[in-house]
Amino acid sequence: MTLPPEAVRAPAGPDARFEVLVRQYQRLIDHVVVRVGGAEAGLLRDDVRQNVLLSIWNQIEHKQDIQHVASYIYKAAVRETIRARRREVERRKRHEAGPAPLRRPSEDPHRALVAREEAQRLEASLAELSPERLQAVRAHLAGFDVSELMTGYGWSYQKARNLVARGMRDLREALRRRGVGG
Repeated sequence: MTLPPEAVRAPAGPDARFEVLVRQYQRLIDHVVVRVGGAEAGLLRDDVRQNVLLSIWNQIEHKQDIQHVASYIYKAAVRETIRARRREVERRKRHEAGPAPLRRPSEDPHRALVAREEAQRLEASLAELSPERLQAVRAHLAGFDVSELMTGYGWSYQKARNLVARGMRDLREALRRRGVGG
């Protein structure tokens, strides 16, 4: 490791060498943050400085040789500033996006269970209807009108209308017995 002149005169321990490097190159780190960081430099300075100094400490602690200390610190400061800016941009995107979208009601397990239970009660109530009333009610619930029932099943107008009306009445009564409705 090529050290600055103060480091040569300093005690030989890793702590002392680190302190010398911090004093010597702290202004270089701050300068790089301002140049690379742009408008957010003030917000990033402390984080970048800490990460660069941690990188230097790791090099000293593991007795890694740094040939050109100023160049190493400059590159580390640029790298950490870019990383900090990316993290800040991502944080802002998440913040601007707002809270996580709410789940649709169909994704709610409680609502899905309630819907399944209601469907079971409806099917049980439909099973109580006579076959012709069941056909008329299912067609009516599917959106078919009386004229379409007449054509589809070959019923007269009066028969189709009565099957729908009476079938719906029977269905409401069966559902009430199962606790659905008023």
